[in-house]
Amino acid sequence: MRTLVFLLFLGAICAYALYRGGGPERWVACIIIGMVVLDPAVHIVTPLEYAKLDPGHLVIDLAAWIAFLAIALRANRLWPLCVVSLQTIALVAHTAKLLDVTIHPKAYMIMQIGSSYPLLIVLLAGTFYHQKRLKSIGTDMSWRSS
Repeated sequence: MRTLVFLLFLGAICAYALYRGGGPERWVACIIIGMVVLDPAVHIVTPLEYAKLDPGHLVIDLAAWIAFLAIALRANRLWPLCVVSLQTIALVAHTAKLLDVTIHPKAYMIMQIGSSYPLLIVLLAGTFYHQKRLKSIGTDMSWRSS
């Protein structure tokens, strides 16, 4: 049930960002969708367990972090920096598990997936404020010129 609620929340926010967002909002939504699509492929290769380091999710989380960082550095917005910060939590979870294999599996799981909802809320807020700037100013430059 929790997974279904999350997927509905994710689908609605990503659809809103793809439909109403500017460049950064659309790119972040595409990356999030890509992460969700790749998740089942990872579980074909490695089982879902939090007792040891999850190399599949480490690769997905690292690739997403790099992509989010590239967007944050180029976007004419501040909210992508929050997305990078939230994605960093997942990377810290993998690092903590790598350095201390005695970390409790639930702690690893919470650190790995705990930032997912806030990340979606930040994307929702970014898209909402993009629309608000479009209505009040008439334009909202997506990317920095320099």
